Amino acid sequence: MNYLNQFKTTMSILLIVVLTTTIHAQENATDFLKDYYPVGAFVQYTNNAKGEVVKEDPTVNYDLLSYVSAQYGIAFNVLQSKKWNFKIGLVLKDKKEKVAFNFTQEQTGGNVNYIYTETVSGDDTMWSFPLIAEYIVPISNKVKWIIAPNFTVSYYKDFGGYGLNSREGTRIWNFIDNRSKKWFHSSAEISTGFYFLFKHIMLQPEIRYSKSFNTLKSGSYTTENYRTNPSSSTGTFTQNGDYWGFSLTIYVKKKGKNKKGN
Repeated sequence: MNYLNQFKTTMSILLIVVLTTTIHAQENATDFLKDYYPVGAFVQYTNNAKGEVVKEDPTVNYDLLSYVSAQYGIAFNVLQSKKWNFKIGLVLKDKKEKVAFNFTQEQTGGNVNYIYTETVSGDDTMWSFPLIAEYIVPISNKVKWIIAPNFTVSYYKDFGGYGLNSREGTRIWNFIDNRSKKWFHSSAEISTGFYFLFKHIMLQPEIRYSKSFNTLKSGSYTTENYRTNPSSSTGTFTQNGDYWGFSLTIYVKKKGKNKKGN
């Protein structure tokens, strides 16, 4: 009976050790990240929200439309703790806007109504620095689900102003951006997606939504030299910088980690 009791005691100890090891392994849902280089290449396409325009003259149809833009950068995994992965990023964003306006032929003196839509790019690039916390839930050995809040600070110069002519020699529309100095823009973001683990790379597609804490751009516009009365009109505009986006980050597996079973 002593041998039986010793056997039971030994098996109980082994079972406790196995269960403890298993639980510990399950708690560290981020262990798979150690097999990949911590720096990933990042690309994102965003659908940026339209702006708000206050028009003095409702017959002047000037609007800031929603637009799609591309962003590029890197993401760097800096710290893992059980189910949490903390990372920082550097993202380059083109400064763009999509403007639309139209004037009647009576206003311009032309033969047809003047309608125009254009996506305008700025001269400078916005630099964004996201701070990201990812909560990781393993689905299988090759698939991990994540949900990730982040806080982003962006740096950019003013957007400036420009004008367009509806007919030769006559300025019919221009705007002036009120932001004439260098500014910082801050926002909060939430994203969800997956890590897909492959033999040589790891892919991380995500859907994300960004909400701005302050206005991305604001200003005033002027239309002038109408053939009708009044001959000019003014208004103001703002664009907050909110967007929906889809992103993809690519990580490369470390050398020596591509053996069978890894």
